[in-house]
Amino acid sequence: MVVLTYIFDWMRRLSIAFRNQVPHVVTYTRELPISLERMYENALDWEHLPWLHRSTFSHLEVLDSGDWGWRAKAYMHPKSFLTYMIIELRLDRDKNRWITKTHRGLGKGTEIWTHAIPLGENKIKVIVDFYVPKLPFWLKKSYADQYTDLYARLYDEDLWMMASRQKELDRVSKAKHSEKVESLSLGKLTEVETQLPLAFEFNHHPFRLVKLNGEFRAHSLSCPHMLGPLDDAAIHDGVLECPWHGYQFDIQTGKCVSGQKCRLARPPRIVVDRESREVFANAV
Repeated sequence: MVVLTYIFDWMRRLSIAFRNQVPHVVTYTRELPISLERMYENALDWEHLPWLHRSTFSHLEVLDSGDWGWRAKAYMHPKSFLTYMIIELRLDRDKNRWITKTHRGLGKGTEIWTHAIPLGENKIKVIVDFYVPKLPFWLKKSYADQYTDLYARLYDEDLWMMASRQKELDRVSKAKHSEKVESLSLGKLTEVETQLPLAFEFNHHPFRLVKLNGEFRAHSLSCPHMLGPLDDAAIHDGVLECPWHGYQFDIQTGKCVSGQKCRLARPPRIVVDRESREVFANAV
């Protein structure tokens, strides 16, 4: 399939362009229950592409980035010289849009124009127009179907991230004004051990209790980078990985071991009462 796509793309790029050819291929529209702020944030977030969208992008290396957007070297999935691209996204907040252009490699010359129209406090409509120059008429339907299927899947994945982040931001805001506790019972030792890994909240922050090297360890379930969920993150050799951007953390120290400058929120101290055999999470 990748080889066929590559061949079709080269045929398109080598074909003769006629004045009556219309580069517009298809329009994809969708309403999303998120804010315009989250949508802009998502557009500028190049880091999530090879992680959240790993079935589409296999690698991305940013070349330049800022409030204006970003430019990157990327490979579609699977990674090979056939799927190499240089892509650039430019955000225009005044016009509620961003334009993604392919400058080199697969899809060279393609432009994707996305408009985000606010419909309410947490509701927008995205209108995505796909432009492919020099596209033969007999390939137009195939390209249109591929683009609409691709963007339906990408927005499904993005919506999960944007909605989850908004929920976490709301939780953090609420927690700032909530009363703190010094100790929380997690239950009897025998019950707790049968429920591991055990998710719990302490002072309105999500944590997970696990056993590592025979000892109880609690770790944050919220990635400090963009509040990504770590609920389903598997632990390998004491390290877990955020599904949104691939940041890795040592659950014993909270340190980010993948090179970024952040760390997990400090967990409560886990104590087992010798007499009652009850497990407590205590403030530190």
